[in-house]
Amino acid sequence: MLPVYKRIFLPLAFAAGLLGGCGPNATLMSEADEARIGAEEHTKIVKAYGGAYGDERVNDYVEQIMEKIARASDRPDLRYQITVLNSPVVNAFALPGGYTYVTRGLLALANSEAELAGVIGHEIAHVTARHGARRHTTAVGASILANVLGAVLTSSAGLDPNVAGELINFGGSAVLAGYSRSQEYEADDIGVRVLGRAGYPPLAQAEFLAALDGYSRYMSAGRAGTPAWLSTHPSTDERVARARKQAAAFVPDTPTSGGAADGRARHLQIIDGLPFGDDIKQGLIRGQRFVHPDLRFAFSVPKKFTLKNAPDRVTASHKNGMEMLFDLAGRKEAQRPVDYIRDDWAPRGSRVEVTPLTVDGRPAALGKLRQGGKYIELLVVEYSLTQVMRFALISPGNLSGNAQSAMQTIRRGVQLLSAAEAARIKPDTIRVITVQPDDTLESLSRRMATDERRQDLLLALNNLQKPVTLTPGTRLKLVVN
Repeated sequence: MLPVYKRIFLPLAFAAGLLGGCGPNATLMSEADEARIGAEEHTKIVKAYGGAYGDERVNDYVEQIMEKIARASDRPDLRYQITVLNSPVVNAFALPGGYTYVTRGLLALANSEAELAGVIGHEIAHVTARHGARRHTTAVGASILANVLGAVLTSSAGLDPNVAGELINFGGSAVLAGYSRSQEYEADDIGVRVLGRAGYPPLAQAEFLAALDGYSRYMSAGRAGTPAWLSTHPSTDERVARARKQAAAFVPDTPTSGGAADGRARHLQIIDGLPFGDDIKQGLIRGQRFVHPDLRFAFSVPKKFTLKNAPDRVTASHKNGMEMLFDLAGRKEAQRPVDYIRDDWAPRGSRVEVTPLTVDGRPAALGKLRQGGKYIELLVVEYSLTQVMRFALISPGNLSGNAQSAMQTIRRGVQLLSAAEAARIKPDTIRVITVQPDDTLESLSRRMATDERRQDLLLALNNLQKPVTLTPGTRLKLVVN
């Protein structure tokens, strides 16, 4: 009888050899399959990102850039489609079949048409190099290996088949979560060449990567996380260096005099007035305060909490482990907040202490309980006959005093807005200004709408680093309200 490790190894070696014979660039997916998958997923992607951005002038501008990049690509025969997503996150990606996406947040960060073109060139390079199809083939291969490994582990090693499946899926997902490092570098290299062939300065891709790195450092300092585009790509420093090297080596097919134009003036003109941050219809974060003019309410969180907005909830977190979650929820008509906590919200079987309150003149209730080593406070405020505002504050068990203080701040900050108050709330927007002779970094920072770290955001948005020398006549982006 063979030892267990040999009984496991031999079938795996056969399966791996069978798949390995296909080669690293082989695919099991046809181009027709890619187009079908892209079409099927398009609507889901748009919905997940808050819909398409509706400004026709911006959309026309982005589509024109896509057309130039597509003509210069390695596959100009493919049908490409680009959508501007109404999302504040800085992100861009492409689906199989040529469906390409850039977010409103990425448009705001780019400082020229060429930088935006570089991002689009990188993303459609994934399409022309068929990285999605190659990922699919790798995933199919992992599935075949998983089936073989699952059978071997179950019959030969005596493992529970469900446990074996979980182990395999965990290992497979770690490898298949995104494009490989080599595929990202390949897309970078192709993108630089396509950028140059389209008539843009090929160095623009490196410039955008540098801007992305600066914005990432700004976001990380505020504990808001790195831009989504960076989270799925290799480290920025190495990519910037590679992109600069590729740009320096680029030789155009048809030499032109005077150099390529980066389209900075046109880009800044297009994004002047672009909403910055959350869509006002989803509510706005203003420092420690969340305001929703459409639903006509607002609330505040304590200092050192970081607010995050999502389509269906608002969260806030503190580095000490405390977390707050807010949402609107349905209730039985005219159900008292006290009864809502006891009957509908508190975990079944838990010992919850509920106290009736009044918050901003509305009936409310506060519940307190301990569960799973956590201290929890639940605040419910009447919003309408059939809805309540819910605030859940969860903290480590030893920080109950901190949690109670934090919830008091939240309670005091809840406000139901009048129609006039809601009408006065306006979204933050990008405003492009011309530097005047007496302007300084400090004076321009004071014009920014953000409550804190204004200077850092000004530097990040304009890809500037200290020490900064402002030249009169230079065009810069500010965030204003």
